[in-house]
Amino acid sequence: MPKGYSPPASVDELLMRYHAGERNFSDTKLSAPVFNNIEFSDIDLSYSVLADAQFDDSLLTNANLEGSELSGATFHRTTLADCNLSRAKLYRASIYSSTFLHSLLVDVDMLFSNVVHADFPECTFSTASLGDSVFIDVDISSLCVADPPVQQFSPSYIDHSTIMRSLRAVNLKDFLLRSGMPGVFVEYMVECARSLDERGLFSLMQTTFISYGGPDTAFAQKLYDALHANGVTTFFFPEHAVPGRKLHRLMREGVNKHDRVILICSQSSLVRLGVLNEIQETLAREARDGGAEYLIPIRLDDYIFKGWSPADPGAAQAIRDRVVADFEGTDSDPAKFNQALLRLLAALKK
Repeated sequence: MPKGYSPPASVDELLMRYHAGERNFSDTKLSAPVFNNIEFSDIDLSYSVLADAQFDDSLLTNANLEGSELSGATFHRTTLADCNLSRAKLYRASIYSSTFLHSLLVDVDMLFSNVVHADFPECTFSTASLGDSVFIDVDISSLCVADPPVQQFSPSYIDHSTIMRSLRAVNLKDFLLRSGMPGVFVEYMVECARSLDERGLFSLMQTTFISYGGPDTAFAQKLYDALHANGVTTFFFPEHAVPGRKLHRLMREGVNKHDRVILICSQSSLVRLGVLNEIQETLAREARDGGAEYLIPIRLDDYIFKGWSPADPGAAQAIRDRVVADFEGTDSDPAKFNQALLRLLAALKK
């Protein structure tokens, strides 16, 4: 420590001194500092207290954060390359769409952390502490090969996409077991993931065409994204409509070439001429195929049961006679959306 050194008292002071050429800021104590959209190179923040810090949209190269208090910190869309976070406390940290490259995380505390869409290539995690953490769409290969192993003090949540991305990792099954996942789940999930490539995953589900009116575009987009993420090949007009094609021909092909037609039932959609035409085309296809069931109605409100009276009452009755999936209120309730989605996916399995 240089003679007469005093830690910066604010983020502004730290940045001013950094841009003036100073690099040693160890033992700094700042309350919830914001370091967004910055680039730090060769900075020393070791043994600093930076709880609830924000390092978003930033780049840290060869930074020393050894032993630092970073509980509640966020690293969103951030890259840390050749950094030292050994013995750092990342308790309840949020790491999103970030990359930790060739960095030291020896004995790091990551209990109760959320790690989403992140990568840790060539990182060292020896004796790091996890537990009650969430890993979504993360390559955990570096954690699997840590020596001594990562310490799992309590169960962590690890999603299927993380397993898919980490299939080549040595000791993957052992890591999953130590994360608290039951042995039978580990065995079947890993073997299932190894047997599926993306093409294989999509071959397990029926293809779909989403029929909806313009006012329900936001919900249709949400549904399309969820179906695609779960291996369902889906025609969605904004994504797949080819400029110059005649609309009626595009609609007819979509309704007749896909395995199922998902009809979004709301007061906004069921009065649209295009939707009514798609209903008639689908029902005609069912009749041609001997009473097959291609149409799956999902409701966003009660209009299909209370108030809808199209020119063809037989079409309305043909839809009301089916089990109508309930997606009402799912825009503001993610848990309800996921429950309804699971029921819909069950209907789409081949």
